[in-house]
Amino acid sequence: MHTPLASPARSAPRPATWPVVASGVLALAVAMGIGRFAFTPLLPLMLRDGTLTAEAGAEWAAANYLGYLAGALTAGRFSGNPGRGLAASLAGVALTTLAMALAGAPAPALLGTALRAAAGLFSAWALVCASSWCLAALARGGAGRLGAWIYTGVGLGIALAGALA
Repeated sequence: MHTPLASPARSAPRPATWPVVASGVLALAVAMGIGRFAFTPLLPLMLRDGTLTAEAGAEWAAANYLGYLAGALTAGRFSGNPGRGLAASLAGVALTTLAMALAGAPAPALLGTALRAAAGLFSAWALVCASSWCLAALARGGAGRLGAWIYTGVGLGIALAGALA
C-alpha cells in the first residue's frame, strides 16, 4: 500500500518579495533590452538611411558579442556583492547608451565598435548580478519559486526596444 508523503503547506509570498521581483524584471529589461538587443531592430533603419554600412554593423554586432562573452567571464568578480555589480552594470549601460546617442549619426566606426563592446560587457554583468542578487533575496524571503519571473524582463526589454525602434 502506497502512502503519499505529506507536502509542506505553501504560504503566499511575503509582500516584500514583489519589489525584488520587480527590480529584477526592470534591471533585465533595461540591461538586455537596451544594452544587448536595441541595436538589432535599429540596424535595418540605419542601413536604409545610410548612417551605417553593413560591414560596420557586422563589426558592431561582433563587438557586442565579444563584450558579452567578456562580461560573462568576468562577472564572478561581483560574487561577494552582486548588488554592487548590478549598480555598476546598469550605470555602464546608461553611459554607453548616452554616449552612443551623443556620438551622432553616423557615429565613428571605432567609437561605435567600442561602445557596443562595452554595452555587451555591462549587459552580461547585469544578467549575472541581477540573477545572483534577486534569486538569493527571494530564497532568503522564502519565495525562491518566484525567481523565474525576473527573466521576463529580458523579453519585455527586447519587445520595448523593438517597439521604440
